[in-house]
Amino acid sequence: MPDQAPESGSASLALPDAANLDWLRKQAKRQLHELRQADPHAKLAEAQFALARHYGFTRWRALKAHIDSLTVDGQLFDAAQSGDAAALAALLDAHPDKLHARKKPYEWTLLHAAAHNGRLAAVDLLLSRGLDVNTREAGDNTCAMHWAAAAGQLDVVRRLADAGGDVVGHGDDHEMQVIGWAACWDGCDDDAHRAVVEFLVSRGARHHIFSAVAMNLADEVRRIVGADPAALARPMSHNEGFQLPLHFAVRMNRPGMVALLLELGAEPRAADGSGYPAAVYATAPDIDRPVMEAIRAGGTMDLVTAVALSDWPAAARLLREDPHSIESGGASPGVLHLMAKRNHVAGVRWLLDHGVDPNARWGHWDAEVTPLHLAAWQGHAEIVRLLLEAGADPGVRDSKHDGDAMAWAQHGGRVEVVRILAAHAAKS
Repeated sequence: MPDQAPESGSASLALPDAANLDWLRKQAKRQLHELRQADPHAKLAEAQFALARHYGFTRWRALKAHIDSLTVDGQLFDAAQSGDAAALAALLDAHPDKLHARKKPYEWTLLHAAAHNGRLAAVDLLLSRGLDVNTREAGDNTCAMHWAAAAGQLDVVRRLADAGGDVVGHGDDHEMQVIGWAACWDGCDDDAHRAVVEFLVSRGARHHIFSAVAMNLADEVRRIVGADPAALARPMSHNEGFQLPLHFAVRMNRPGMVALLLELGAEPRAADGSGYPAAVYATAPDIDRPVMEAIRAGGTMDLVTAVALSDWPAAARLLREDPHSIESGGASPGVLHLMAKRNHVAGVRWLLDHGVDPNARWGHWDAEVTPLHLAAWQGHAEIVRLLLEAGADPGVRDSKHDGDAMAWAQHGGRVEVVRILAAHAAKS
């Protein structure tokens, strides 16, 4: 979609020469006041959209970005992000005091912007002008190297290291160090990120248990736990809900690591900072099967474990013993939600056949949701169909984002689920 709005019968207004972000915010508030004269329930987003259209833009974000680019700081960050070293040099020649410019809201430096986008020439220029390679931003307390590593930009990581960049990077808010930023995010399991990890190790960085798990490095995991058995119970930061290594291995879809952590002594029933077991992080039927087997072997099987293992006699017994456990917050609240999220078709069908409410709400992370929300978010088409056939209401909205199942599917980019939900709505 183009950022400029198409021409229409009425011409777009021209932006004033002195337009800046403060001016734009004031204009949006003024526009909101005018809209509320006609509709007291008008939202700020509606005012922002109307203002963007007034000035010839299709979206508020596009108008805001355009005005930001009109400032010297905006031009500098555009040049750093796009890698236009010539424009960046010219701007710094004219405004040398702007070398240390910071970008709101997280106080990124020009070096962070260039490094994260893999702009080696711009990185070279900024370092040659004297920008500190280990300068930290305020959001996550990270250096530029953290962001280059997260993006899998080996050439930039090497250049920063050669300039004296800290390849360890203690102190970031995620407590991951640079090696964790290269290894532990979704999408980091590729050749580019592996090359960054190997380079960091070659320059003196050491794996921690989370980076070793993420990279499927069994020998490293054994070494780390052998040197410090408490590593098995080391929580991640508050940003990740204090997940333990076992939770992390399940979330990252590392079945071999799940089995290894249990072999080394990880507690299968341990909870994260929100009180959730590792099972909550599964998005495939068997990723945490070793965890479930370990729970069953320990003699403390609950309904989630029984259904996950397709142990139907045990599941039936547990449901008979506490038929309201799911809805009442008893032994196994949210079991249908978990089976829907993990795409356990047989488990979802069994629970529905045994009278579990497809519209029950459950607190998943910090939102009350239905099983349909979770299945739609994960893109589990067959589960979505089963739930709809059982009477799941796709119009129910979650308690945090006020989104229905369609919104969750769209947010997750789940095209097939969107199609299923749209077809269901058309029949209703």
